Amino acid sequence: MRRPLCLLSVFLCGVPGATGAQEFTRQTLLVAPLHAEGSDRVARQVAAGLRTRIARLSERRELFVVGGDTVESLLENSGFRGDTVLSEVQTLVTARQMRADEVVVGRVISRPGAVEVHAQLRLMRDWRLRQPLPVVRAATAGAAADTLARHVVAARSQMVGLRRCENFAREGKLRDAARSAEEAIARYPASTFARNCLAVVLPFNEAPADSLRRVTAALLAGDSLNVVAAVMHAQSLMALQRPADAAQAWMRVLALRPDSLTLGLNAMELLLRLQHPALALQVTPRLVALHPEEPRFRRLAFRAHVALGAWPAVAALGDSLDAQDAGFRDDSTYAIRHVQALRVVGDTLAALSKSARVVKQHPGDVGLYLQYLQLVNGENVAALARGLAFFPGSSELHVMAARSAVTAGRRREAIASLSAAVSSDPFLLQGFLQMAELWFEEEQPDSALAAIARAPRNGATELLRAYAIARGRQMIRAASDTTPRAWQRAVSLFALADTLDSQSDSRALLAASTLQLARSELVIATQEKTCPEASRARTVLDLSSAMLDRGVGEGGSATELHEAYGALRAAVDNAVKVLCPPPPPNDSGPIRRAPSPPR
Repeated sequence: MRRPLCLLSVFLCGVPGATGAQEFTRQTLLVAPLHAEGSDRVARQVAAGLRTRIARLSERRELFVVGGDTVESLLENSGFRGDTVLSEVQTLVTARQMRADEVVVGRVISRPGAVEVHAQLRLMRDWRLRQPLPVVRAATAGAAADTLARHVVAARSQMVGLRRCENFAREGKLRDAARSAEEAIARYPASTFARNCLAVVLPFNEAPADSLRRVTAALLAGDSLNVVAAVMHAQSLMALQRPADAAQAWMRVLALRPDSLTLGLNAMELLLRLQHPALALQVTPRLVALHPEEPRFRRLAFRAHVALGAWPAVAALGDSLDAQDAGFRDDSTYAIRHVQALRVVGDTLAALSKSARVVKQHPGDVGLYLQYLQLVNGENVAALARGLAFFPGSSELHVMAARSAVTAGRRREAIASLSAAVSSDPFLLQGFLQMAELWFEEEQPDSALAAIARAPRNGATELLRAYAIARGRQMIRAASDTTPRAWQRAVSLFALADTLDSQSDSRALLAASTLQLARSELVIATQEKTCPEASRARTVLDLSSAMLDRGVGEGGSATELHEAYGALRAAVDNAVKVLCPPPPPNDSGPIRRAPSPPR
Protein backbone atom coordinates (compact mmCIF):
# COMPACT_ATOMS: atom_id res chain seq x y z
CA MET A 1 0.00 0.00 0.00
CA ARG A 2 1.46 3.36 -1.03
CA ARG A 3 1.99 6.07 1.54
CA PRO A 4 0.05 9.30 0.92
CA LEU A 5 1.97 12.11 -0.72
CA CYS A 6 1.15 14.34 2.23
CA LEU A 7 3.58 12.27 4.31
CA LEU A 8 6.48 13.55 2.20
CA SER A 9 6.92 16.53 4.54
CA VAL A 10 7.35 14.12 7.45
CA PHE A 11 10.00 12.16 5.58
CA LEU A 12 11.91 15.34 4.84
CA CYS A 13 12.05 16.38 8.53
CA GLY A 14 14.66 15.22 11.03
CA VAL A 15 14.36 11.87 12.73
CA PRO A 16 12.55 12.27 16.07
CA GLY A 17 14.75 11.57 19.02
CA ALA A 18 18.08 12.20 17.21
CA THR A 19 20.68 13.42 19.68
CA GLY A 20 23.99 15.19 19.34
CA ALA A 21 24.82 18.26 17.35
CA GLN A 22 25.97 17.74 13.75
CA GLU A 23 27.86 20.09 11.50
CA PHE A 24 25.44 20.18 8.57
CA THR A 25 21.71 19.72 8.11
CA ARG A 26 20.48 16.34 6.94
CA GLN A 27 20.58 15.89 3.17
CA THR A 28 17.85 14.30 1.06
CA LEU A 29 18.84 11.85 -1.66
CA LEU A 30 16.60 10.83 -4.52
CA VAL A 31 17.23 7.70 -6.58
CA ALA A 32 15.50 8.61 -9.83
CA PRO A 33 13.85 5.86 -11.90
CA LEU A 34 16.66 4.23 -13.86
CA HIS A 35 16.58 3.95 -17.64
CA ALA A 36 16.37 0.40 -18.91
CA GLU A 37 18.14 -1.26 -21.81
CA GLY A 38 16.54 -4.66 -21.64
CA SER A 39 14.08 -5.49 -18.86
CA ASP A 40 12.15 -2.61 -17.24
CA ARG A 41 11.47 -4.86 -14.26
CA VAL A 42 15.18 -5.40 -13.59
CA ALA A 43 15.79 -1.64 -13.75
CA ARG A 44 13.03 -1.04 -11.19
CA GLN A 45 14.46 -3.77 -8.96
CA VAL A 46 17.91 -2.20 -9.05
CA ALA A 47 16.47 1.25 -8.20
CA ALA A 48 14.35 -0.14 -5.34
CA GLY A 49 17.25 -2.15 -3.92
CA LEU A 50 19.55 0.85 -4.24
CA ARG A 51 17.21 3.07 -2.18
CA THR A 52 16.96 0.47 0.59
CA ARG A 53 20.68 -0.32 0.76
CA ILE A 54 21.87 3.32 0.68
CA ALA A 55 19.52 4.13 3.56
CA ARG A 56 20.80 1.12 5.51
CA LEU A 57 24.50 1.97 4.93
CA SER A 58 24.10 5.67 5.84
CA GLU A 59 23.56 7.57 9.07
CA ARG A 60 19.85 8.34 9.24
CA ARG A 61 20.36 11.70 10.86
CA GLU A 62 22.77 12.72 8.06
CA LEU A 63 20.95 11.35 5.02
CA PHE A 64 17.33 10.74 4.17
CA VAL A 65 16.65 8.56 1.11
CA VAL A 66 13.32 9.19 -0.60
CA GLY A 67 11.36 5.94 -0.80
CA GLY A 68 10.16 4.41 -4.03
CA ASP A 69 6.49 4.65 -3.07
CA THR A 70 6.90 8.41 -2.53
CA VAL A 71 8.36 8.80 -6.01
CA GLU A 72 5.55 6.78 -7.57
CA SER A 73 2.90 8.78 -5.71
CA LEU A 74 4.35 12.06 -6.91
CA LEU A 75 4.49 10.84 -10.50
CA GLU A 76 0.91 9.58 -10.42
CA ASN A 77 -0.34 12.84 -8.90
CA SER A 78 1.53 14.67 -11.70
CA GLY A 79 -0.26 12.67 -14.37
CA PHE A 80 2.48 10.07 -15.06
CA ARG A 81 2.53 6.35 -14.50
CA GLY A 82 4.31 5.36 -11.32
CA ASP A 83 7.01 3.49 -13.24
CA THR A 84 7.70 6.29 -15.76
CA VAL A 85 11.37 6.83 -16.56
CA LEU A 86 11.99 10.56 -16.54
CA SER A 87 14.01 12.74 -18.86
CA GLU A 88 16.78 14.88 -17.38
CA VAL A 89 14.54 17.96 -17.20
CA GLN A 90 11.71 15.96 -15.63
CA THR A 91 14.15 14.46 -13.13
CA LEU A 92 15.32 17.94 -12.17
CA VAL A 93 11.74 19.20 -11.72
CA THR A 94 10.77 16.13 -9.68
CA ALA A 95 13.83 16.48 -7.44
CA ARG A 96 12.97 20.10 -6.75
CA GLN A 97 9.41 19.18 -5.82
CA MET A 98 10.80 16.64 -3.35
CA ARG A 99 13.35 19.13 -2.04
CA ALA A 100 16.12 16.70 -2.78
CA ASP A 101 19.74 17.75 -2.35
CA GLU A 102 21.36 14.86 -4.22
CA VAL A 103 20.12 12.67 -7.04
CA VAL A 104 21.32 9.31 -8.36
CA VAL A 105 20.60 8.83 -12.07
CA GLY A 106 21.64 6.13 -14.48
CA ARG A 107 20.72 3.26 -16.74
CA VAL A 108 20.53 -0.51 -16.34
CA ILE A 109 21.58 -2.90 -19.10
CA SER A 110 20.12 -6.34 -18.44
CA ARG A 111 20.52 -9.68 -20.14
CA PRO A 112 19.75 -13.15 -18.88
CA GLY A 113 22.13 -13.78 -16.00
CA ALA A 114 23.88 -10.41 -16.27
CA VAL A 115 23.12 -6.90 -15.02
CA GLU A 116 25.24 -3.82 -15.78
CA VAL A 117 24.60 -0.42 -14.20
CA HIS A 118 26.00 2.96 -15.29
CA ALA A 119 25.17 5.65 -12.74
CA GLN A 120 26.23 9.04 -11.44
CA LEU A 121 25.54 11.28 -8.50
CA ARG A 122 24.24 14.81 -9.15
CA LEU A 123 23.86 17.87 -6.92
CA MET A 124 20.74 19.99 -7.00
CA ARG A 125 22.65 23.13 -6.01
CA ASP A 126 24.78 22.78 -9.17
CA TRP A 127 23.17 20.42 -11.66
CA ARG A 128 26.08 20.88 -14.06
CA LEU A 129 28.36 18.83 -11.80
CA ARG A 130 28.52 15.07 -12.10
CA GLN A 131 30.14 12.44 -9.92
CA PRO A 132 30.47 9.35 -12.11
CA LEU A 133 30.22 6.09 -10.19
CA PRO A 134 32.13 2.92 -11.11
CA VAL A 135 30.31 0.69 -13.58
CA VAL A 136 28.70 -2.23 -11.75
CA ARG A 137 28.40 -5.70 -13.28
CA ALA A 138 26.59 -8.46 -11.39
CA ALA A 139 24.52 -11.59 -11.96
CA THR A 140 21.33 -10.30 -10.30
CA ALA A 141 19.56 -7.01 -9.67
CA GLY A 142 20.06 -7.38 -5.90
CA ALA A 143 23.79 -7.93 -6.22
CA ALA A 144 24.08 -4.95 -8.53
CA ALA A 145 22.15 -2.76 -6.07
CA ASP A 146 24.42 -3.91 -3.19
CA THR A 147 27.61 -2.96 -5.02
CA LEU A 148 26.27 0.32 -6.40
CA ALA A 149 25.00 1.38 -2.95
CA ARG A 150 28.49 0.98 -1.51
CA HIS A 151 29.84 3.11 -4.36
CA VAL A 152 27.28 5.84 -3.63
CA VAL A 153 28.15 5.86 0.07
CA ALA A 154 31.87 5.99 -0.76
CA ALA A 155 31.32 8.90 -3.16
CA ARG A 156 29.34 10.72 -0.46
CA SER A 157 32.34 10.58 1.86
CA GLN A 158 33.58 13.72 0.07
CA MET A 159 30.45 15.70 0.96
CA VAL A 160 31.60 17.06 4.32
CA GLY A 161 34.86 18.37 2.87
CA LEU A 162 32.97 19.71 -0.16
CA ARG A 163 30.49 21.67 1.94
CA ARG A 164 33.30 23.04 4.10
CA CYS A 165 35.12 24.14 0.95
CA GLU A 166 32.00 25.88 -0.34
CA ASN A 167 31.28 27.58 2.98
CA PHE A 168 34.88 28.74 3.46
CA ALA A 169 34.89 30.09 -0.10
CA ARG A 170 31.75 32.13 0.59
CA GLU A 171 33.41 33.56 3.70
CA GLY A 172 36.55 34.47 1.76
CA LYS A 173 38.72 31.92 3.63
CA LEU A 174 40.24 30.58 0.45
CA ARG A 175 43.19 28.71 1.96
CA ASP A 176 40.84 26.88 4.33
CA ALA A 177 38.56 26.15 1.39
CA ALA A 178 41.42 24.60 -0.61
CA ARG A 179 42.56 22.54 2.38
CA SER A 180 39.02 21.21 2.94
CA ALA A 181 38.73 20.23 -0.73
CA GLU A 182 42.05 18.42 -0.59
CA GLU A 183 40.91 16.52 2.52
CA ALA A 184 37.73 15.49 0.68
CA ILE A 185 39.76 14.28 -2.30
CA ALA A 186 41.96 12.26 0.04
CA ARG A 187 38.84 10.56 1.42
CA TYR A 188 37.49 9.83 -2.08
CA PRO A 189 40.31 9.99 -4.67
CA ALA A 190 37.88 9.76 -7.62
CA SER A 191 36.13 12.93 -6.45
CA THR A 192 34.83 15.40 -9.01
CA PHE A 193 32.69 17.55 -6.67
CA ALA A 194 35.55 18.43 -4.30
CA ARG A 195 38.02 18.81 -7.18
CA ASN A 196 35.68 21.31 -8.80
CA CYS A 197 35.66 23.41 -5.61
CA LEU A 198 39.45 23.13 -5.40
CA ALA A 199 39.84 24.25 -9.02
CA VAL A 200 37.64 27.29 -8.36
CA VAL A 201 39.61 28.49 -5.31
CA LEU A 202 43.15 27.65 -6.50
CA PRO A 203 43.60 30.78 -8.67
CA PHE A 204 42.70 32.96 -5.69
CA ASN A 205 45.40 31.21 -3.63
CA GLU A 206 48.09 32.27 -6.13
CA ALA A 207 48.70 28.64 -6.98
CA PRO A 208 51.06 27.89 -9.91
CA ALA A 209 49.37 27.41 -13.27
CA ASP A 210 50.64 23.84 -13.41
CA SER A 211 48.81 23.00 -10.17
CA LEU A 212 45.55 24.21 -11.71
CA ARG A 213 46.33 22.24 -14.88
CA ARG A 214 46.79 19.01 -12.89
CA VAL A 215 43.59 19.51 -10.88
CA THR A 216 41.45 20.35 -13.92
CA ALA A 217 42.96 17.48 -15.93
CA ALA A 218 42.02 15.03 -13.17
CA LEU A 219 38.57 16.62 -12.93
CA LEU A 220 37.97 16.26 -16.67
CA ALA A 221 39.17 12.66 -16.53
CA GLY A 222 36.34 11.98 -14.10
CA ASP A 223 33.73 14.37 -15.52
CA SER A 224 34.46 15.01 -19.20
CA LEU A 225 31.36 17.22 -19.52
CA ASN A 226 32.43 19.77 -16.91
CA VAL A 227 32.52 23.03 -18.90
CA VAL A 228 33.96 25.12 -16.06
CA ALA A 229 36.84 22.67 -15.66
CA ALA A 230 37.40 22.66 -19.42
CA VAL A 231 37.66 26.48 -19.51
CA MET A 232 40.01 26.61 -16.51
CA HIS A 233 42.14 23.84 -18.02
CA ALA A 234 42.50 25.82 -21.25
CA GLN A 235 43.41 28.96 -19.30
CA SER A 236 46.06 27.11 -17.31
CA LEU A 237 47.65 25.82 -20.53
CA MET A 238 47.75 29.36 -21.90
CA ALA A 239 49.44 30.56 -18.69
CA LEU A 240 52.01 27.77 -19.14
CA GLN A 241 52.63 29.01 -22.73
CA ARG A 242 51.61 25.75 -24.37
CA PRO A 243 49.71 27.17 -27.37
CA ALA A 244 49.09 23.89 -29.21
CA ASP A 245 47.64 22.18 -26.11
CA ALA A 246 45.68 25.31 -25.18
CA ALA A 247 44.13 25.46 -28.67
CA GLN A 248 42.94 21.85 -28.40
CA ALA A 249 41.55 22.62 -24.93
CA TRP A 250 39.50 25.52 -26.34
CA MET A 251 38.21 23.22 -29.07
CA ARG A 252 37.00 20.93 -26.28
CA VAL A 253 35.20 23.86 -24.65
CA LEU A 254 33.47 24.68 -27.95
CA ALA A 255 32.43 21.05 -28.39
CA LEU A 256 30.89 21.02 -24.89
CA ARG A 257 28.95 24.28 -25.17
CA PRO A 258 28.53 25.43 -28.76
CA ASP A 259 25.23 27.02 -27.73
CA SER A 260 26.97 29.53 -25.44
CA LEU A 261 27.43 32.81 -27.29
CA THR A 262 29.98 34.19 -24.83
CA LEU A 263 32.07 31.01 -24.70
CA GLY A 264 31.96 30.67 -28.49
CA LEU A 265 33.18 34.23 -29.13
CA ASN A 266 35.90 34.07 -26.46
CA ALA A 267 37.16 30.66 -27.58
CA MET A 268 37.38 31.68 -31.25
CA GLU A 269 39.17 34.91 -30.32
CA LEU A 270 41.70 32.96 -28.25
CA LEU A 271 42.25 30.42 -31.03
CA LEU A 272 43.26 33.32 -33.27
CA ARG A 273 45.57 34.76 -30.60
CA LEU A 274 47.13 31.32 -30.22
CA GLN A 275 47.78 31.39 -33.98
CA HIS A 276 45.50 28.47 -34.81
CA PRO A 277 43.15 30.03 -37.38
CA ALA A 278 42.48 26.69 -39.09
CA LEU A 279 40.94 25.33 -35.86
CA ALA A 280 38.80 28.46 -35.54
CA LEU A 281 37.45 27.89 -39.04
CA GLN A 282 36.60 24.26 -38.20
CA VAL A 283 33.98 25.35 -35.66
CA THR A 284 32.73 28.44 -37.49
CA PRO A 285 29.94 26.76 -39.53
CA ARG A 286 28.40 25.20 -36.42
CA LEU A 287 28.60 28.40 -34.39
CA VAL A 288 27.15 30.48 -37.22
CA ALA A 289 24.30 27.97 -37.59
CA LEU A 290 23.55 28.11 -33.85
CA HIS A 291 23.79 31.92 -33.73
CA PRO A 292 22.62 33.10 -37.16
CA GLU A 293 21.89 36.65 -35.96
CA GLU A 294 25.37 37.16 -34.48
CA PRO A 295 27.78 38.75 -37.02
CA ARG A 296 30.88 38.55 -34.82
CA PHE A 297 31.48 34.89 -35.67
CA ARG A 298 31.74 35.81 -39.34
CA ARG A 299 34.14 38.65 -38.51
CA LEU A 300 36.31 36.17 -36.61
CA ALA A 301 36.17 33.85 -39.61
CA PHE A 302 37.28 36.78 -41.79
CA ARG A 303 40.33 37.27 -39.55
CA ALA A 304 41.08 33.56 -39.63
CA HIS A 305 41.09 33.55 -43.44
CA VAL A 306 43.41 36.59 -43.39
CA ALA A 307 45.80 34.79 -41.03
CA LEU A 308 45.86 31.82 -43.40
CA GLY A 309 46.38 34.03 -46.44
CA ALA A 310 43.22 32.61 -48.05
CA TRP A 311 42.59 35.78 -50.06
CA PRO A 312 39.73 34.52 -52.28
CA ALA A 313 37.81 33.56 -49.12
CA VAL A 314 38.72 36.90 -47.52
CA ALA A 315 37.44 38.78 -50.57
CA ALA A 316 34.17 36.82 -50.75
CA LEU A 317 33.43 37.02 -47.03
CA GLY A 318 34.44 40.69 -46.99
CA ASP A 319 31.94 41.46 -49.76
CA SER A 320 29.18 39.73 -47.77
CA LEU A 321 30.04 41.45 -44.48
CA ASP A 322 30.44 44.82 -46.17
CA ALA A 323 26.88 44.55 -47.46
CA GLN A 324 25.28 43.21 -44.25
CA ASP A 325 27.35 44.16 -41.17
CA ALA A 326 27.62 47.78 -40.02
CA GLY A 327 30.21 46.80 -37.42
CA PHE A 328 32.44 45.43 -40.17
CA ARG A 329 32.09 48.60 -42.22
CA ASP A 330 32.90 50.82 -39.25
CA ASP A 331 36.23 49.10 -38.49
CA SER A 332 39.07 50.38 -40.69
CA THR A 333 41.26 47.32 -39.97
CA TYR A 334 38.71 45.12 -41.73
CA ALA A 335 38.61 47.59 -44.62
CA ILE A 336 42.38 47.41 -45.13
CA ARG A 337 42.33 43.60 -45.32
CA HIS A 338 39.28 43.57 -47.58
CA VAL A 339 40.91 45.97 -50.04
CA GLN A 340 44.12 43.92 -49.89
CA ALA A 341 42.21 40.74 -50.70
CA LEU A 342 40.39 42.36 -53.63
CA ARG A 343 43.72 43.55 -54.99
CA VAL A 344 45.38 40.11 -54.58
CA VAL A 345 42.55 38.28 -56.36
CA GLY A 346 42.79 40.73 -59.27
CA ASP A 347 39.63 42.77 -58.73
CA THR A 348 41.51 46.07 -58.93
CA LEU A 349 38.46 48.15 -59.80
CA ALA A 350 36.58 46.95 -56.70
CA ALA A 351 39.70 47.46 -54.58
CA LEU A 352 40.15 51.03 -55.79
CA SER A 353 36.45 51.82 -55.37
CA LYS A 354 36.34 50.51 -51.80
CA SER A 355 39.67 52.13 -50.93
CA ALA A 356 38.44 55.56 -52.06
CA ARG A 357 35.23 55.10 -50.07
CA VAL A 358 36.88 53.99 -46.81
CA VAL A 359 39.53 56.73 -46.99
CA LYS A 360 36.68 59.23 -46.96
CA GLN A 361 34.87 57.26 -44.24
CA HIS A 362 38.00 57.12 -42.01
CA PRO A 363 39.85 60.38 -42.71
CA GLY A 364 42.27 59.94 -39.79
CA ASP A 365 43.59 56.49 -40.71
CA VAL A 366 47.05 56.79 -42.28
CA GLY A 367 47.15 53.06 -43.09
CA LEU A 368 44.14 53.39 -45.35
CA TYR A 369 45.66 56.40 -47.06
CA LEU A 370 48.93 54.55 -47.67
CA GLN A 371 47.00 51.70 -49.22
CA TYR A 372 45.07 54.16 -51.37
CA LEU A 373 48.35 55.68 -52.58
CA GLN A 374 49.65 52.27 -53.57
CA LEU A 375 46.50 51.65 -55.55
CA VAL A 376 46.61 54.97 -57.40
CA ASN A 377 50.39 54.65 -57.94
CA GLY A 378 52.22 56.10 -54.94
CA GLU A 379 54.68 57.99 -57.13
CA ASN A 380 51.96 60.46 -58.03
CA VAL A 381 53.52 63.69 -56.76
CA ALA A 382 50.26 65.44 -55.92
CA ALA A 383 48.83 62.51 -53.94
CA LEU A 384 52.09 62.03 -52.08
CA ALA A 385 52.33 65.73 -51.25
CA ARG A 386 48.77 65.73 -49.91
CA GLY A 387 49.59 62.71 -47.79
CA LEU A 388 52.67 64.36 -46.29
CA ALA A 389 50.59 67.46 -45.54
CA PHE A 390 47.88 65.39 -43.82
CA PHE A 391 50.25 63.00 -42.00
CA PRO A 392 53.59 64.77 -41.45
CA GLY A 393 54.57 62.25 -38.77
CA SER A 394 54.16 59.17 -40.99
CA SER A 395 57.55 57.52 -41.52
CA GLU A 396 56.07 55.34 -44.31
CA LEU A 397 55.07 58.40 -46.34
CA HIS A 398 58.53 59.94 -45.93
CA VAL A 399 60.11 56.66 -47.12
CA MET A 400 57.85 56.74 -50.18
CA ALA A 401 58.91 60.35 -50.83
CA ALA A 402 62.56 59.32 -50.56
CA ARG A 403 62.03 56.48 -53.02
CA SER A 404 60.41 58.91 -55.45
CA ALA A 405 63.32 61.37 -55.08
CA VAL A 406 65.90 58.62 -55.69
CA THR A 407 64.08 57.58 -58.85
CA ALA A 408 64.27 61.20 -60.02
CA GLY A 409 68.01 61.41 -59.16
CA ARG A 410 67.54 63.90 -56.31
CA ARG A 411 69.74 62.28 -53.67
CA ARG A 412 69.92 65.21 -51.24
CA GLU A 413 66.11 65.47 -51.26
CA ALA A 414 65.90 61.74 -50.64
CA ILE A 415 68.31 62.07 -47.71
CA ALA A 416 66.14 64.83 -46.22
CA SER A 417 63.02 62.64 -46.54
CA LEU A 418 64.79 59.69 -44.92
CA SER A 419 65.98 61.95 -42.12
CA ALA A 420 62.35 62.96 -41.48
CA ALA A 421 61.33 59.28 -41.59
CA VAL A 422 63.84 58.19 -38.95
CA SER A 423 62.94 61.19 -36.82
CA SER A 424 59.34 59.90 -36.77
CA ASP A 425 60.42 56.29 -36.25
CA PRO A 426 63.87 55.98 -34.59
CA PHE A 427 63.70 52.18 -34.95
CA LEU A 428 63.50 52.33 -38.77
CA LEU A 429 66.81 50.55 -39.44
CA GLN A 430 66.34 50.43 -43.22
CA GLY A 431 65.90 54.20 -43.25
CA PHE A 432 69.29 54.77 -41.60
CA LEU A 433 71.02 52.31 -43.93
CA GLN A 434 69.43 53.84 -47.05
CA MET A 435 70.46 57.29 -45.84
CA ALA A 436 74.06 56.07 -45.30
CA GLU A 437 74.13 54.57 -48.78
CA LEU A 438 73.01 57.85 -50.30
CA TRP A 439 75.72 59.72 -48.37
CA PHE A 440 78.30 57.28 -49.72
CA GLU A 441 77.01 57.95 -53.24
CA GLU A 442 77.34 61.66 -52.50
CA GLU A 443 81.01 60.98 -51.55
CA GLN A 444 80.36 62.08 -47.98
CA PRO A 445 81.65 59.05 -46.06
CA ASP A 446 81.78 60.84 -42.69
CA SER A 447 78.06 61.70 -42.96
CA ALA A 448 77.40 58.08 -43.93
CA LEU A 449 79.31 56.86 -40.87
CA ALA A 450 77.29 59.25 -38.69
CA ALA A 451 74.01 57.81 -40.07
CA ILE A 452 75.22 54.26 -39.40
CA ALA A 453 76.26 55.21 -35.88
CA ARG A 454 72.72 56.50 -35.19
CA ALA A 455 71.06 53.30 -36.44
CA PRO A 456 69.11 51.35 -33.77
CA ARG A 457 70.95 48.45 -32.15
CA ASN A 458 67.85 46.38 -31.39
CA GLY A 459 65.78 44.44 -33.90
CA ALA A 460 67.53 43.22 -37.06
CA THR A 461 71.10 43.73 -35.78
CA GLU A 462 72.43 41.09 -38.16
CA LEU A 463 71.46 43.31 -41.09
CA LEU A 464 73.32 46.30 -39.58
CA ARG A 465 76.36 44.12 -38.85
CA ALA A 466 76.43 42.70 -42.38
CA TYR A 467 76.15 46.18 -43.89
CA ALA A 468 78.98 47.57 -41.73
CA ILE A 469 81.29 44.71 -42.74
CA ALA A 470 80.42 45.00 -46.43
CA ARG A 471 81.01 48.76 -46.49
CA GLY A 472 84.24 48.38 -44.51
CA ARG A 473 85.54 45.88 -47.05
CA GLN A 474 84.77 48.33 -49.87
CA MET A 475 86.75 51.06 -48.10
CA ILE A 476 89.89 48.98 -47.53
CA ARG A 477 89.89 47.89 -51.18
CA ALA A 478 90.11 51.55 -52.22
CA ALA A 479 92.59 52.65 -49.51
CA SER A 480 96.34 53.14 -49.90
CA ASP A 481 99.31 53.31 -47.56
CA THR A 482 99.18 57.10 -47.50
CA THR A 483 95.43 57.48 -46.78
CA PRO A 484 95.06 56.75 -43.04
CA ARG A 485 91.65 58.47 -43.00
CA ALA A 486 90.17 55.71 -45.20
CA TRP A 487 91.63 53.05 -42.90
CA GLN A 488 90.21 54.85 -39.87
CA ARG A 489 86.71 54.74 -41.40
CA ALA A 490 87.07 51.04 -42.16
CA VAL A 491 88.19 50.44 -38.56
CA SER A 492 85.08 52.31 -37.31
CA LEU A 493 82.79 50.09 -39.40
CA PHE A 494 84.45 46.84 -38.36
CA ALA A 495 84.43 47.96 -34.71
CA LEU A 496 80.66 48.61 -34.97
CA ALA A 497 80.10 45.12 -36.41
CA ASP A 498 82.20 43.56 -33.65
CA THR A 499 80.30 45.50 -31.00
CA LEU A 500 76.97 44.16 -32.29
CA ASP A 501 78.18 40.54 -32.31
CA SER A 502 81.84 39.77 -31.76
CA GLN A 503 82.83 36.87 -34.01
CA SER A 504 86.10 35.65 -35.48
CA ASP A 505 85.36 37.29 -38.86
CA SER A 506 84.82 40.77 -37.41
CA ARG A 507 87.86 40.41 -35.10
CA ALA A 508 90.02 39.30 -38.03
CA LEU A 509 88.86 42.24 -40.16
CA LEU A 510 89.40 44.64 -37.28
CA ALA A 511 92.89 43.25 -36.65
CA ALA A 512 93.81 43.44 -40.34
CA SER A 513 92.48 46.99 -40.80
CA THR A 514 94.21 48.29 -37.66
CA LEU A 515 97.47 46.73 -38.86
CA GLN A 516 97.04 48.53 -42.17
CA LEU A 517 96.18 51.77 -40.38
CA ALA A 518 99.29 51.44 -38.22
CA ARG A 519 101.37 50.71 -41.34
CA SER A 520 99.92 53.81 -43.05
CA GLU A 521 100.80 55.99 -40.06
CA LEU A 522 104.29 54.45 -39.99
CA VAL A 523 104.85 55.18 -43.71
CA ILE A 524 103.92 58.84 -43.19
CA ALA A 525 106.05 59.06 -40.04
CA THR A 526 109.05 57.63 -41.89
CA GLN A 527 108.60 59.93 -44.87
CA GLU A 528 108.07 63.10 -42.86
CA LYS A 529 110.34 62.17 -39.91
CA THR A 530 107.60 63.13 -37.42
CA CYS A 531 106.84 61.66 -34.02
CA PRO A 532 102.99 62.01 -33.77
CA GLU A 533 102.32 59.56 -36.61
CA ALA A 534 104.71 57.02 -35.11
CA SER A 535 102.98 57.35 -31.72
CA ARG A 536 99.55 56.88 -33.34
CA ALA A 537 100.82 53.77 -35.10
CA ARG A 538 101.86 52.29 -31.76
CA THR A 539 98.43 53.15 -30.21
CA VAL A 540 96.57 51.51 -33.12
CA LEU A 541 98.69 48.37 -32.75
CA ASP A 542 97.35 47.96 -29.22
CA LEU A 543 93.86 47.44 -30.71
CA SER A 544 95.30 44.90 -33.15
CA SER A 545 96.87 43.06 -30.23
CA ALA A 546 93.52 42.98 -28.39
CA MET A 547 91.73 41.44 -31.38
CA LEU A 548 94.48 38.84 -31.88
CA ASP A 549 94.31 37.89 -28.20
CA ARG A 550 90.52 37.37 -28.43
CA GLY A 551 90.93 35.08 -31.44
CA VAL A 552 90.70 35.63 -35.18
CA GLY A 553 89.98 32.11 -36.29
CA GLU A 554 92.38 29.39 -37.37
CA GLY A 555 94.40 28.57 -40.43
CA GLY A 556 96.80 30.44 -42.66
CA SER A 557 95.07 33.82 -42.41
CA ALA A 558 95.31 33.86 -38.63
CA THR A 559 98.98 32.88 -38.80
CA GLU A 560 99.68 35.65 -41.29
CA LEU A 561 97.99 38.22 -39.05
CA HIS A 562 100.11 37.19 -36.06
CA GLU A 563 103.30 37.30 -38.13
CA ALA A 564 102.40 40.68 -39.66
CA TYR A 565 101.70 42.05 -36.19
CA GLY A 566 105.06 40.87 -34.88
CA ALA A 567 106.98 42.41 -37.78
CA LEU A 568 105.03 45.68 -37.65
CA ARG A 569 105.37 45.95 -33.88
CA ALA A 570 109.16 45.78 -34.19
CA ALA A 571 109.18 48.40 -36.96
CA VAL A 572 106.88 50.76 -35.07
CA ASP A 573 108.80 50.43 -31.81
CA ASN A 574 112.05 51.21 -33.67
CA ALA A 575 110.44 54.26 -35.38
CA VAL A 576 109.16 55.57 -32.03
CA LYS A 577 112.61 55.10 -30.53
CA VAL A 578 114.21 57.04 -33.38
CA LEU A 579 111.59 59.71 -34.02
CA CYS A 580 110.41 60.27 -30.47
CA PRO A 581 113.62 60.46 -28.37
CA PRO A 582 113.21 61.20 -24.67
CA PRO A 583 114.03 64.76 -23.52
CA PRO A 584 117.68 65.26 -22.45
CA PRO A 585 118.29 65.04 -18.72
CA ASN A 586 118.82 68.32 -16.81
CA ASP A 587 122.15 68.04 -14.83
CA SER A 588 122.37 71.66 -13.64
CA GLY A 589 120.97 70.73 -10.30
CA PRO A 590 118.36 72.63 -8.34
CA ILE A 591 118.19 76.40 -8.76
CA ARG A 592 119.07 78.24 -5.61
CA ARG A 593 117.83 81.69 -4.74
CA ALA A 594 120.26 84.31 -3.56
CA PRO A 595 119.63 85.38 -0.01
CA SER A 596 117.70 88.61 0.36
CA PRO A 597 119.81 91.54 1.52
CA PRO A 598 119.07 92.66 5.05
CA ARG A 599 116.90 95.65 5.46
